[in-house]
Amino acid sequence: MSELNWFRTLTGAILVIPLVIGPVGAFGGLEGLAALFGEDRHVQLAPALRDHLRAICWMFFVLAPLVAWTLASPAERATPFRIVVVGAMLAGVARVVGAAVDGNPGMLAWVFAAVELGVLPIVLMWHTAIVHRLQNERR
Repeated sequence: MSELNWFRTLTGAILVIPLVIGPVGAFGGLEGLAALFGEDRHVQLAPALRDHLRAICWMFFVLAPLVAWTLASPAERATPFRIVVVGAMLAGVARVVGAAVDGNPGMLAWVFAAVELGVLPIVLMWHTAIVHRLQNERR
């Protein structure tokens, strides 16, 4: 298997996260997410915040096909890939800030933060190396 195919496989595995969590949050709402993460399903939250959460979850889902689209032509579609990955990395920063402000979010949230702050920077560097190699091969 080529390096690019390994990269696509790893990225595809990571994309399972928004492909599952996005629709669960968009259509199951806060209760759906609570059930998915094993949390208390009886949470009081203003209807507007619930609505915003559903929309944000759907947007999270929509990013997965965009990233998959970029993998078909990594060199030509590098910018959208990088924008999404950097945004996801910043979500890890938001998780750490949330933990500092609101308290320990639990093990699963820390696992996601580790992926966002530890794995995604490596994915971004690997993507950059692949793009440079592909561009040099075309010269």
